[in-house]
This record gives sequence, structure tokens and C-alpha cells, in this order.
Amino acid sequence: MAEKIVLYTKDRSLKKELSGQLPRGYSLERPDKTPVQSIVFYDLDSMRSGGIKELSENNPVVALTKHRHTETVMEAVSYGAYEVIQRPVKKDSLARLLDELISFRQEITETIDMTDPFPAPTCAIVGNSPIIMDVCKKLARLSQVEVPVLVTGETGTGKELIAEAIAQLSSRFGKPFVVVNCAAVPEALLESELFGFEKGSFTGAVAPKEGMLKIADGGCVFFDEVGELPLSLQGKLLRFLQTQTFYPIGSTKELQVDVRVISATNRNLSAMVREGKFREDLYHRIRVTTIEIPPLRERKKDFIPLIHFFLDRYRHTAQRQIKGISKAFLKKLVSYDWPGNIRELENNIRSAIALSKAHYLTTFELKGIEAHVRQAQTPEETIAAAVVPYLKNAIEKKEKNIYDRLIGEIDRAALQYILSHTHDNQSEAARLLGINRLTLRKKLQG
Repeated sequence: MAEKIVLYTKDRSLKKELSGQLPRGYSLERPDKTPVQSIVFYDLDSMRSGGIKELSENNPVVALTKHRHTETVMEAVSYGAYEVIQRPVKKDSLARLLDELISFRQEITETIDMTDPFPAPTCAIVGNSPIIMDVCKKLARLSQVEVPVLVTGETGTGKELIAEAIAQLSSRFGKPFVVVNCAAVPEALLESELFGFEKGSFTGAVAPKEGMLKIADGGCVFFDEVGELPLSLQGKLLRFLQTQTFYPIGSTKELQVDVRVISATNRNLSAMVREGKFREDLYHRIRVTTIEIPPLRERKKDFIPLIHFFLDRYRHTAQRQIKGISKAFLKKLVSYDWPGNIRELENNIRSAIALSKAHYLTTFELKGIEAHVRQAQTPEETIAAAVVPYLKNAIEKKEKNIYDRLIGEIDRAALQYILSHTHDNQSEAARLLGINRLTLRKKLQG
């Protein structure tokens, strides 16, 4: 049975032109009654472009025009046209477009409805997977005790949200929450931003200024990306953490404050300590307790609530009402690795909403992540993918003792990760690795 295309035109020559270019299996129909989800061709040169708006509510509309003006194209798209093609129509281009439209129409037959408002999340992180439930329980406990907290996790996982939630659930709710981005403030300015300064203490200090620590008095100070803190400032911060006192630059008067310190990093601080890039005493001061935020790729069960949450947040920006997503859309999101985690997911949802061509988000709005979809690998394949390039490079360079060097690199990486995971508990690290503690110590010393 031929696939029917409904043609809206007052130009008889267009029907003749299209009939000669349509692939086999398609036929043109008059617009007596347009069934839902029919493919519609709309002649911009003989019909009002505003007519596209109503038709595109339930049908993919392809606009056609002889003109090569950007205004015509933009107007058609703003009314909801799926695509705009120039006349004369090329047979190959038309065939590719029709194949895409059939796939698009097929995809939105299997959808997940998300029209109901998303329930307000009870935790700082949206989701209901067991791993997120554990994070939320730990967050609730730590908010009730006055100890420094180190929040760890990859970039984009929501570390600042966790820090804010700890402050809001604590007795310091409503008090200042001051963010110090250790990576964003230039090293030369960081000390004056933290501690403040007196008038005339350096060139340009025309008036005294309170530092962030003074502004945070009574509340919380959040050191974001604390791993980027320069060594020259780490000692001064350590003294503040020990005494809650500091001297503004150029002042002889010591100030006392009452602040709770929360820090966050995506770096491996224990490895930085061993490399001499981060003070060990400061490391132990800021990580009295820790919360590790899992990466998005380990939270497969949270994708639907996360998508629903962002859909509710941004659906007002869409050209048409967004009712939900296709099942293929969800499958594609789950199969991706998400190196940028929640932040990257949020941006992709926003982009898909802005580019949506139907009432449901589809994979046709996710072409930007197509090249990065992860192929499932066994643990053995993953290890081989890392080791083989190393061996090839060593052989090409005619290096010696390749085996010993390879084992040394693997040992180093494994020990760094396992010690970070166990928070430098060597007994637990040895147990997880299946070796005795003496062997572990020898490897660390070697």
C-alpha cells in the first residue's frame, strides 16, 4: 500500500514536479481531510505560511519554495515546519528526507508520558536509585553535626548542590552561604578575597574590604575545587581551620569568626598529597567526613526522574507543548557515558526541547551525542583497550624492560585508586586487593 503524502498547494506544476521525483511507494493526495501523523508537503509560494502552524501540531510538515530568501525559511520554521526544501526538488534529497520522516513518525509511536508535574525532590539530588538514597541519608546525618565535610565527585555531578543542602538542613539555615571558587579566582587575588584587606595595604587598596571568611560569619563557606588551591595559601587556610581566626592583609588585628567549612573537589587529593601538591595536614582537616557523588553513568535508574525534572524546568521554552519522550530517546541517553554528568544531561535536554519537532523529544534532537555513544565492553576488553596502545608505543620506541614498566604503571594506578576509595585505610585496601598489608606497604615504598 502506497504511503500517502498530503499536498497543500494552488500551483498545479508543483504536483507534477513532485510526482516525477517521489520514490516508489509514495503517492500525493489532495488535502480533503488530513489524517493525524500524515506527511504534509506545504507550498510556501502559493499558500499562507501561517497555515503551517495548525498542521504541524499533529503532522510533520515539509515546506517547499522556489525562493532563496532566509526570511521565508525562518518564517516557515517558526510556524513549526519540520524541514524547508528548495525547488526544483532533487530526487535523492527527497528520498533521504522521506526515509527520515518515516523513522521519525515510527519513533513517536512508542513514548513515555511526562505531562504530570514532577514531584518536588526531597533531596538535593534528583533520583531514587539505591546509590542516591545512600547519598541523601548521609547528607541528612552530616547536616546535623558541626564538622568539616569534603564533597567529592566528577565534574558536573552536583557537588555545590550537596554543599548548599548541608547548609540549609543545618542550624545555620538562613545564614550566609559564601562560595569560594578556588579555580576561578587568580592566585594573586585569592588571599585578599579570602581574608580581606585594610586601606593602603597594597597598591589599589583605596578602601578597606571585608574578606569572604568575614562575610560568611555565622554561616558556611564553601571551597569549590579546593584541589586548585595554591600551596602558598594552603598553610594560611590551615591555620584558619584550626583557630577560626585570621588577619586581614595589612592589619595587626586578629579577627574571630564562626563558620562551617565545606569543600569540594573532582581531583584525587590523596594522590596529590603523595605527589607533594597538597598539604597532608590540610587534607585531613577538610575531610573529617566525606560525601562521594556517583557519576551519572552509575545511576541508570535515575534517568527517567532526571529527564522529567529538567523537562518541567524548561518545557516553557519549547515551540509546542512537550508531553514526554520517545522510548528510543531514553535508550540513547542511557547508552551514553556522560563525561559531563548532570550538567551535560541538563544541557542536552534543554537543546532537545529547543529543537523539538513534535510533542515528544526524539533521538532526532540528540545527534550531537551520536559519536560518543558508549559500546558495552567486558572488563577484559576495557583493560586490553588501555594496555595494548601502551605496548604498541613502547615497542615502536624500542624501549627495554617493557613488562616491568607496564606492571609498575598498573600497580601505581591501582594503588592510587584503591587508597582513594578506602580514604587511605591500608588494611582495607589490602583486603580489597587480596594481598597482605606488608606487600601493600612494599609496593607503596617501591
